[in-house]
Amino acid sequence: MTVILIFIGLIIGLNCIPLLTKFTFPKVEKALVIMIAVSTILFLAFGFLELYGYSLKGHYTFKIITWIFIVITILFFVLFKNTRRKLLTVFVLTPLFLLSFLTFILGQLVYERQLDVNNKITVTKGGFLACGEIITIKQTKFLFFDKNVSQVSNLCLQGITNIEIIKIDDKYAEFLIYHNGKLDSENPYKYEMERKNVW
Repeated sequence: MTVILIFIGLIIGLNCIPLLTKFTFPKVEKALVIMIAVSTILFLAFGFLELYGYSLKGHYTFKIITWIFIVITILFFVLFKNTRRKLLTVFVLTPLFLLSFLTFILGQLVYERQLDVNNKITVTKGGFLACGEIITIKQTKFLFFDKNVSQVSNLCLQGITNIEIIKIDDKYAEFLIYHNGKLDSENPYKYEMERKNVW
């Protein structure tokens, strides 16, 4: 609750800055309107694709888009005079602004390894209520995207440092997962994953 109140106070504080200055920046405001529209559309589009398991290639691609959205949103709050249109826009942007910060906290990449030319295995941090880290098999799709084809979130393993491949054939893949041993004493943890018609 405290974090939400601080966040709301920050938004209100940023929007009060234009009240303290008499300067206006018409050219900057016009450019910012275009930039905020483009960055919002990109953030929403790629965020929507993430819900369906498609992520942009590269560790930092979506993070860069998110940072651009955050910076432009802050500039919008600080530079635009408070009008009815701005207040309506603030109500739309505030939830997206909060969501953009959550993307940095949730799903942080811990480990990644290429399995073959088209497939890789990644480990990301789970959410607030997750037992352990999430292991995902991703496959290259449409040249610029990685598609989640298999995901394991119920192993309750934390601090994963390495995943060794024991065997991969057409039906199964077998791995040794090295972790910190806090939630499971079996280290390395032997895990078998079904592959047939999945990846």
